[in-house]
Amino acid sequence: MKLFRLAAAPLVLLLFVSGCTGLGGSIDLGNELHVRLSDKPSPGAREQKYPVTVRIAPYKDGRSGVEPRQVGVSTARIMGLTGKQIVLDQEAVILVGDVMRKQLGDAGLQMLGAGAKNAQFQLSGSIKTLSVEIRERDYLHIVIESTLTEVASGQVIWSGVVAEKQERYAGSSGNTKGDVANFLRNGLQVVADKTGESLLSVLMSTRPELFGLNAAVKPVSGVTVNAVAVPMVSAPPVPAVAAVNSLQGALLLSSVPSRAKVYVNDVYYGLTPLRLDLTPGIYPVRIELEGYKSVAEKVSVRSEDHTELEMKLRK
Repeated sequence: MKLFRLAAAPLVLLLFVSGCTGLGGSIDLGNELHVRLSDKPSPGAREQKYPVTVRIAPYKDGRSGVEPRQVGVSTARIMGLTGKQIVLDQEAVILVGDVMRKQLGDAGLQMLGAGAKNAQFQLSGSIKTLSVEIRERDYLHIVIESTLTEVASGQVIWSGVVAEKQERYAGSSGNTKGDVANFLRNGLQVVADKTGESLLSVLMSTRPELFGLNAAVKPVSGVTVNAVAVPMVSAPPVPAVAAVNSLQGALLLSSVPSRAKVYVNDVYYGLTPLRLDLTPGIYPVRIELEGYKSVAEKVSVRSEDHTELEMKLRK
């Protein structure tokens, strides 16, 4: 019996270590969650890249009262972790940026570094919600806002919010550290995929010459679009006389100092100086710059005319 116990001990130890194995099959004995991304293209990734280059600016953490690496809490046991707080081995914004870069690259976009000067477009954004709850069931809630701008003009091509909720039952064996990392990674990939699908649809419709095709903007489930470079729905046919009156006018915005955020009808459009082509009408315009008081004015845009507006910020 003693010999049997001695022989069984290594086997028990091996089974325990196997249960604590993280993503990628390596043994992980630390108290941090490691969400690893594969260097290989995802299944179904587009092999031929579009002639579109995108750089990703660092995402911002818009969560309130949360540490940069914290992603959740646990009231159930997670094999390989101690304590109730679930934290990453890196800041959440870095992980989100990495997931966006990989998934958008798999979608066919050419992803460049954050400081690339030859990029045609820039993707930036903010984490609104990123939460994993491990209880009798596991819950995942992610809300990420992203904005795609044209680097040369600063024009907003697409801006939207992607929300994703998932839940699951971990099973009788409970959760391991690797299970929770997979749960979070898969949720982030869904958000990134929806972001890419929505902004690619807008890019194809607003810059068809880059893709060699004609495409229409299509809605994507789970994506709330805040702004696009063109109307989401084509206007219905109108009489010829009315069509003349509905021709767009140009709004040329500048500020002192420059590089202020521009909001028209509470929708963010870019940084000053900025040109916007709008249908005739009266628009509420607001500009904001960190360290200064926001300024708001109403401006009238006339058909086939240029309206210039300079707004001065004060501390």
